[in-house]
Amino acid sequence: MNQDARETAAMGLAVGDYLNNGRLDLYTTTFSDDYKNLFRNEGEGNFIEIAPEMGIAEGTYPFLSWGTQFFDYDNDGWKDLMFVSGHVYPQADLNNWGTSWAERPLLFHNTNHGRKFEIMPAVQGTGLADVIPARGAAFGDLFNDGKIDVVINCIDHTPVLLRNVSNDKNHWIGLALTGGLKSPRDAVGTTVYLTANGQRQRGDVMSGGSFESSNDFRLHFGLGTATAVDKLEIHWPDGKQETLSLPGVDRYFAIVEGKGLVPSVYDTIATEQKHERMAKSGISPPTTRSSHD
Repeated sequence: MNQDARETAAMGLAVGDYLNNGRLDLYTTTFSDDYKNLFRNEGEGNFIEIAPEMGIAEGTYPFLSWGTQFFDYDNDGWKDLMFVSGHVYPQADLNNWGTSWAERPLLFHNTNHGRKFEIMPAVQGTGLADVIPARGAAFGDLFNDGKIDVVINCIDHTPVLLRNVSNDKNHWIGLALTGGLKSPRDAVGTTVYLTANGQRQRGDVMSGGSFESSNDFRLHFGLGTATAVDKLEIHWPDGKQETLSLPGVDRYFAIVEGKGLVPSVYDTIATEQKHERMAKSGISPPTTRSSHD
Protein backbone atom coordinates (compact mmCIF):
# COMPACT_ATOMS: atom_id res chain seq x y z
CA MET A 1 0.00 0.00 0.00
CA ASN A 2 1.36 3.43 -0.91
CA GLN A 3 1.07 6.81 0.81
CA ASP A 4 -2.30 7.44 -0.87
CA ALA A 5 -3.61 4.36 0.98
CA ARG A 6 -3.98 2.64 -2.39
CA GLU A 7 -3.30 -1.03 -2.83
CA THR A 8 -0.65 -1.66 -5.48
CA ALA A 9 -0.11 -4.53 -7.90
CA ALA A 10 3.38 -5.43 -6.73
CA MET A 11 5.60 -7.36 -9.14
CA GLY A 12 9.28 -7.46 -8.19
CA LEU A 13 10.92 -7.18 -4.78
CA ALA A 14 14.32 -5.79 -3.81
CA VAL A 15 15.74 -6.35 -0.32
CA GLY A 16 18.78 -4.46 0.92
CA ASP A 17 20.26 -2.05 3.45
CA TYR A 18 20.50 1.17 1.42
CA LEU A 19 21.01 3.32 4.56
CA ASN A 20 23.92 1.28 5.97
CA ASN A 21 22.16 1.10 9.34
CA GLY A 22 22.02 -2.70 9.54
CA ARG A 23 18.32 -2.95 8.65
CA LEU A 24 16.93 -4.50 5.48
CA ASP A 25 14.70 -2.16 3.48
CA LEU A 26 12.23 -3.14 0.74
CA TYR A 27 11.40 -1.86 -2.73
CA THR A 28 8.49 -3.14 -4.81
CA THR A 29 7.79 -2.57 -8.48
CA THR A 30 4.17 -2.15 -9.59
CA PHE A 31 1.79 -1.88 -12.53
CA SER A 32 1.76 1.31 -14.62
CA ASP A 33 -0.17 4.37 -13.34
CA ASP A 34 1.20 3.71 -9.86
CA TYR A 35 4.52 4.84 -8.46
CA LYS A 36 6.89 2.18 -7.17
CA ASN A 37 7.21 1.80 -3.41
CA LEU A 38 10.26 2.18 -1.15
CA PHE A 39 9.73 0.88 2.39
CA ARG A 40 12.25 2.07 4.97
CA ASN A 41 12.82 -0.36 7.82
CA GLU A 42 12.14 1.39 11.14
CA GLY A 43 12.89 -1.71 13.22
CA GLU A 44 10.66 -4.02 15.24
CA GLY A 45 8.79 -5.09 12.09
CA ASN A 46 7.75 -1.56 11.13
CA PHE A 47 8.20 -0.17 7.61
CA ILE A 48 7.38 3.32 6.28
CA GLU A 49 6.69 3.97 2.59
CA ILE A 50 8.89 6.94 1.57
CA ALA A 51 9.29 6.90 -2.25
CA PRO A 52 7.91 10.46 -2.75
CA GLU A 53 10.27 11.97 -0.15
CA MET A 54 13.21 10.18 -1.75
CA GLY A 55 12.51 11.63 -5.20
CA ILE A 56 11.70 8.31 -6.88
CA ALA A 57 7.91 8.32 -7.12
CA GLU A 58 6.75 10.70 -9.85
CA GLY A 59 9.15 9.47 -12.54
CA THR A 60 8.01 5.86 -12.20
CA TYR A 61 4.26 6.26 -12.91
CA PRO A 62 4.36 5.32 -16.64
CA PHE A 63 6.37 2.14 -16.10
CA LEU A 64 4.96 -1.36 -15.63
CA SER A 65 7.91 -2.80 -13.78
CA TRP A 66 9.25 -6.21 -12.81
CA GLY A 67 12.81 -7.16 -11.84
CA THR A 68 14.51 -4.88 -9.31
CA GLN A 69 17.50 -4.87 -6.97
CA PHE A 70 19.57 -2.82 -4.52
CA PHE A 71 23.24 -2.87 -5.60
CA ASP A 72 26.24 -0.55 -5.50
CA TYR A 73 26.85 0.16 -9.18
CA ASP A 74 29.63 2.75 -8.62
CA ASN A 75 31.31 1.15 -5.57
CA ASP A 76 30.94 4.26 -3.42
CA GLY A 77 29.79 2.19 -0.43
CA TRP A 78 26.07 3.02 -0.77
CA LYS A 79 23.54 0.72 -2.41
CA ASP A 80 21.80 2.10 -5.48
CA LEU A 81 18.54 0.82 -6.98
CA MET A 82 17.41 -0.37 -10.40
CA PHE A 83 14.35 -1.87 -12.04
CA VAL A 84 13.35 -3.09 -15.51
CA SER A 85 9.97 -2.72 -17.18
CA GLY A 86 7.66 -3.83 -19.98
CA HIS A 87 3.89 -3.67 -20.41
CA VAL A 88 1.60 -6.72 -20.48
CA TYR A 89 -0.66 -5.29 -23.18
CA PRO A 90 0.78 -4.82 -26.71
CA GLN A 91 -2.15 -2.44 -27.27
CA ALA A 92 -0.28 0.09 -25.15
CA ASP A 93 1.50 1.16 -28.35
CA LEU A 94 -1.80 1.76 -30.13
CA ASN A 95 -3.46 3.92 -27.49
CA ASN A 96 -2.61 7.20 -25.79
CA TRP A 97 -2.12 5.67 -22.35
CA GLY A 98 1.10 7.50 -21.55
CA THR A 99 3.04 4.23 -21.57
CA SER A 100 4.36 1.65 -24.05
CA TRP A 101 4.86 -2.09 -24.61
CA ALA A 102 8.66 -1.87 -24.40
CA GLU A 103 10.21 0.40 -21.77
CA ARG A 104 13.68 1.45 -20.68
CA PRO A 105 15.39 0.40 -17.42
CA LEU A 106 15.57 2.93 -14.58
CA LEU A 107 18.66 3.33 -12.39
CA PHE A 108 18.55 5.40 -9.19
CA HIS A 109 21.80 6.66 -7.68
CA ASN A 110 21.95 6.69 -3.88
CA THR A 111 23.07 10.22 -2.98
CA ASN A 112 23.73 12.11 0.24
CA HIS A 113 24.29 8.92 2.25
CA GLY A 114 20.88 7.41 1.62
CA ARG A 115 18.86 10.60 2.02
CA LYS A 116 17.95 10.85 -1.66
CA PHE A 117 17.91 8.84 -4.87
CA GLU A 118 18.64 10.46 -8.22
CA ILE A 119 17.31 9.06 -11.51
CA MET A 120 20.25 8.50 -13.83
CA PRO A 121 19.80 9.87 -17.38
CA ALA A 122 19.12 7.58 -20.33
CA VAL A 123 22.12 8.65 -22.39
CA GLN A 124 21.75 7.68 -26.04
CA GLY A 125 23.78 4.60 -26.89
CA THR A 126 23.87 3.26 -23.32
CA GLY A 127 21.94 0.39 -21.79
CA LEU A 128 19.74 2.79 -19.84
CA ALA A 129 18.35 4.01 -23.17
CA ASP A 130 17.45 0.49 -24.39
CA VAL A 131 13.69 0.20 -24.87
CA ILE A 132 12.84 -3.46 -24.27
CA PRO A 133 9.89 -5.62 -23.06
CA ALA A 134 11.70 -6.71 -19.89
CA ARG A 135 10.60 -9.11 -17.17
CA GLY A 136 13.28 -10.77 -15.03
CA ALA A 137 16.56 -9.15 -14.05
CA ALA A 138 19.52 -10.97 -12.50
CA PHE A 139 22.34 -8.93 -10.95
CA GLY A 140 25.94 -10.10 -10.61
CA ASP A 141 29.58 -9.54 -11.49
CA LEU A 142 29.88 -11.50 -14.73
CA PHE A 143 33.45 -10.41 -15.47
CA ASN A 144 34.94 -10.59 -11.94
CA ASP A 145 35.98 -6.94 -12.21
CA GLY A 146 34.08 -5.60 -9.22
CA LYS A 147 31.29 -4.10 -11.35
CA ILE A 148 27.78 -5.47 -10.97
CA ASP A 149 26.19 -6.27 -14.35
CA VAL A 150 22.55 -7.02 -15.19
CA VAL A 151 21.09 -9.83 -17.32
CA ILE A 152 17.53 -9.08 -18.41
CA ASN A 153 15.01 -11.65 -19.59
CA CYS A 154 12.43 -10.27 -22.03
CA ILE A 155 9.17 -11.43 -23.54
CA ASP A 156 9.11 -11.86 -27.35
CA HIS A 157 12.65 -10.46 -27.45
CA THR A 158 16.21 -11.66 -27.05
CA PRO A 159 17.81 -11.47 -23.58
CA VAL A 160 19.73 -8.28 -22.84
CA LEU A 161 23.08 -7.97 -21.04
CA LEU A 162 23.89 -4.61 -19.51
CA ARG A 163 27.60 -4.46 -18.71
CA ASN A 164 28.56 -2.03 -15.96
CA VAL A 165 31.10 0.40 -17.38
CA SER A 166 31.00 3.01 -14.62
CA ASN A 167 34.25 5.01 -14.80
CA ASP A 168 34.57 5.43 -11.05
CA LYS A 169 37.91 4.71 -9.36
CA ASN A 170 36.43 3.36 -6.14
CA HIS A 171 37.62 0.18 -4.44
CA TRP A 172 35.59 -2.95 -3.71
CA ILE A 173 35.55 -6.41 -2.16
CA GLY A 174 33.77 -9.59 -3.22
CA LEU A 175 33.12 -12.67 -1.06
CA ALA A 176 32.33 -16.22 -2.20
CA LEU A 177 30.99 -18.02 0.89
CA THR A 178 30.61 -21.75 1.56
CA GLY A 179 28.70 -22.99 4.59
CA GLY A 180 29.91 -25.65 7.01
CA LEU A 181 28.41 -28.97 8.04
CA LYS A 182 25.29 -27.45 9.64
CA SER A 183 24.79 -24.53 7.23
CA PRO A 184 23.68 -24.64 3.59
CA ARG A 185 26.69 -25.19 1.33
CA ASP A 186 25.61 -22.22 -0.79
CA ALA A 187 25.58 -20.11 2.41
CA VAL A 188 22.01 -18.88 1.82
CA GLY A 189 20.86 -17.07 4.95
CA THR A 190 24.33 -15.77 5.83
CA THR A 191 24.66 -12.12 6.87
CA VAL A 192 27.96 -10.27 6.58
CA TYR A 193 28.90 -6.92 8.12
CA LEU A 194 31.89 -5.16 6.59
CA THR A 195 33.51 -2.06 8.11
CA ALA A 196 35.85 0.22 6.13
CA ASN A 197 36.74 3.86 6.80
CA GLY A 198 34.39 3.76 9.79
CA GLN A 199 31.39 2.82 7.64
CA ARG A 200 29.60 -0.47 8.34
CA GLN A 201 27.73 -2.20 5.52
CA ARG A 202 25.47 -5.22 5.49
CA GLY A 203 25.27 -7.97 2.86
CA ASP A 204 22.96 -11.00 2.81
CA VAL A 205 23.21 -14.20 0.77
CA MET A 206 19.78 -14.80 -0.77
CA SER A 207 18.56 -17.59 -3.02
CA GLY A 208 16.10 -15.51 -5.03
CA GLY A 209 14.89 -12.02 -5.61
CA SER A 210 14.08 -9.45 -8.23
CA PHE A 211 11.34 -11.12 -10.34
CA GLU A 212 11.63 -14.75 -11.46
CA SER A 213 15.39 -14.31 -11.17
CA SER A 214 18.28 -15.43 -9.00
CA ASN A 215 21.18 -13.06 -8.43
CA ASP A 216 24.89 -13.71 -7.93
CA PHE A 217 25.28 -15.57 -4.61
CA ARG A 218 28.59 -13.82 -4.00
CA LEU A 219 28.48 -10.72 -1.83
CA HIS A 220 29.77 -7.44 -3.22
CA PHE A 221 30.78 -4.37 -1.23
CA GLY A 222 31.82 -1.01 -2.66
CA LEU A 223 34.48 0.63 -0.48
CA GLY A 224 34.69 4.15 -1.89
CA THR A 225 38.21 5.48 -1.33
CA ALA A 226 39.02 2.93 1.40
CA THR A 227 42.06 0.80 0.59
CA ALA A 228 41.59 -1.66 3.44
CA VAL A 229 38.82 -3.48 5.28
CA ASP A 230 38.85 -2.76 9.02
CA LYS A 231 36.57 -5.60 10.09
CA LEU A 232 34.60 -8.47 8.56
CA GLU A 233 31.87 -10.17 10.62
CA ILE A 234 30.14 -13.28 9.28
CA HIS A 235 26.90 -14.58 10.81
CA TRP A 236 26.35 -18.10 9.44
CA PRO A 237 22.87 -19.70 9.21
CA ASP A 238 23.70 -22.28 11.92
CA GLY A 239 24.26 -19.48 14.43
CA LYS A 240 28.05 -19.42 14.38
CA GLN A 241 29.86 -16.09 14.05
CA GLU A 242 33.34 -15.40 12.73
CA THR A 243 35.48 -12.27 12.50
CA LEU A 244 38.11 -12.29 9.77
CA SER A 245 40.78 -10.04 8.29
CA LEU A 246 41.17 -9.52 4.56
CA PRO A 247 44.68 -9.00 3.16
CA GLY A 248 43.66 -6.71 0.30
CA VAL A 249 40.93 -5.06 -1.75
CA ASP A 250 39.72 -4.98 -5.37
CA ARG A 251 39.33 -8.74 -5.60
CA TYR A 252 37.21 -11.72 -4.55
CA PHE A 253 38.00 -13.94 -1.58
CA ALA A 254 36.73 -17.48 -0.95
CA ILE A 255 35.68 -18.17 2.64
CA VAL A 256 34.58 -21.51 4.11
CA GLU A 257 32.77 -21.62 7.45
CA GLY A 258 35.20 -22.65 10.19
CA LYS A 259 38.22 -22.51 7.88
CA GLY A 260 38.41 -18.82 7.03
CA LEU A 261 40.09 -17.74 3.79
CA VAL A 262 40.87 -20.65 1.49
CA PRO A 263 42.83 -20.89 -1.79
CA SER A 264 40.64 -20.52 -4.87
CA VAL A 265 40.53 -19.53 -8.53
CA TYR A 266 40.08 -15.95 -7.36
CA ASP A 267 43.75 -15.88 -6.31
CA THR A 268 44.79 -16.46 -9.91
CA ILE A 269 42.26 -13.95 -11.22
CA ALA A 270 43.51 -11.31 -8.75
CA THR A 271 47.12 -11.85 -9.85
CA GLU A 272 46.21 -11.57 -13.53
CA GLN A 273 44.19 -8.41 -12.94
CA LYS A 274 47.05 -6.89 -10.95
CA HIS A 275 49.45 -7.55 -13.82
CA GLU A 276 46.98 -6.00 -16.28
CA ARG A 277 46.77 -2.84 -14.17
CA MET A 278 50.56 -2.67 -13.97
CA ALA A 279 50.89 -3.07 -17.73
CA LYS A 280 48.38 -0.27 -18.36
CA SER A 281 50.44 1.95 -16.07
CA GLY A 282 53.59 1.17 -18.01
CA ILE A 283 55.04 -1.06 -15.29
CA SER A 284 56.42 -4.43 -16.30
CA PRO A 285 54.79 -7.22 -14.26
CA PRO A 286 57.16 -9.65 -12.53
CA THR A 287 58.11 -12.75 -14.48
CA THR A 288 57.80 -16.23 -13.02
CA ARG A 289 60.89 -18.39 -13.36
CA SER A 290 60.71 -22.15 -13.30
CA SER A 291 62.73 -24.25 -10.87
CA HIS A 292 64.89 -25.45 -13.80
CA ASP A 293 66.21 -21.96 -14.68
